[in-house]
Amino acid sequence: MSITGIISEYNPFHNGHKYLIKKHKEKFPDSYFIAVMSGNFTQRGETALVNKWQRAKLAVANGIDLVIELPFVFTVRSAQYFAKGGIDLLQKLHCVDSICFGSEYTNEKELTFIAQTAQSEKFQQLLKTNLSDGQSYAATTSKILSNLTGISENILKAPNAILGIEYLKANLNYPQPLQVNIIQRVKAEHNDLNYQENFASGTAIRHSLYTNNNNFSKLKQVVPTETFSLLQQTHQKQDLPHLDYLFTTLISKLRLAKLEELTKIYGIREGLEYKLLKAANEATDLADFYQQLKSKRYPLTNLQRLCLYLLLNITKEMIQTFDDTGVLYARILAFNDKGTQIIKQMKKNASIPIITKTTSYLDSKKRCQQKLTTFEEMLAIDTYATELYNLCFKPFKPYGQDFTTSPYYLQR
Repeated sequence: MSITGIISEYNPFHNGHKYLIKKHKEKFPDSYFIAVMSGNFTQRGETALVNKWQRAKLAVANGIDLVIELPFVFTVRSAQYFAKGGIDLLQKLHCVDSICFGSEYTNEKELTFIAQTAQSEKFQQLLKTNLSDGQSYAATTSKILSNLTGISENILKAPNAILGIEYLKANLNYPQPLQVNIIQRVKAEHNDLNYQENFASGTAIRHSLYTNNNNFSKLKQVVPTETFSLLQQTHQKQDLPHLDYLFTTLISKLRLAKLEELTKIYGIREGLEYKLLKAANEATDLADFYQQLKSKRYPLTNLQRLCLYLLLNITKEMIQTFDDTGVLYARILAFNDKGTQIIKQMKKNASIPIITKTTSYLDSKKRCQQKLTTFEEMLAIDTYATELYNLCFKPFKPYGQDFTTSPYYLQR
């Protein structure tokens, strides 16, 4: 059995994702697919368009055999930690042979060279020096790597190439790295807001739905049937999540917070706590709150993630512990018949528990206890993230979904 891992968001699952699976299968026709997918919040700190079980179900209906959730503490982080968490999870299953991803640039040799350079001592020294001057991580990284490798900075700034380099970096740190297959990204660019014949980026699809500027006949051309049906139904019911609904909760938390508590939160540094308190006292809505805080050093994505850390009480100490342990479990969201075969392999070989029923490891009563193991704390944060996500709807979604929702099984 040859098993390929794909680290994904599927927000939502569209024709570009289906194309990636198809192209990999042309080269490796016997491949089984595991998708390691973000939960209810995405890497950029945004609400997913539909919940993690719905997105996993769409993936399994369209070529993925098994979907596993990437824990929140690795998902809602910079590209470096998102990639590191995904690769770590795949490696700990001890049954995955390869990883497949799409990129604007597909020269594996050059991307690997960039990844190796990014792990060199010289790069780390230059990065530390430049970041201390107040430059953003992404811009600084691409500039330094371009200077060190002679490879165009435009390549290093391409969103999927950036993520691909991070996958390669993480993969190189293991004694037996996964094989790599890089698929050329076609037509729709990552941040392109236009539909391109049968393809559109997830960004374009989300933008059209949230701005009520959606042409459903066009949408039907760029997503699989199952995705189209779910998105049309969601749009008609006006059942899309909005981070804005958390604004009052966020402001309340900040206005009642003590400075000492704020400085412990992951992502708060360099006196940002004072700016947060000022913005909390003056902002009229979430967009205004972000606007007051936004800078070259703190772009919107960082602020979105930071607000989630605040609401979930995620501290620097906790993140350090999680980074030291890596991913501690594989939590299954959806699978098909082939997926059942993969699960058997995982249960036989994996070095981490395979979770199909959350309450076997954690329930709502235990979650409230002060002393949890690191494993339980990581899992508790995933479940609290769902509670937070369900407050992003009007009316609110039900409490405790992680304890009552079973993995979806698609039987052919």
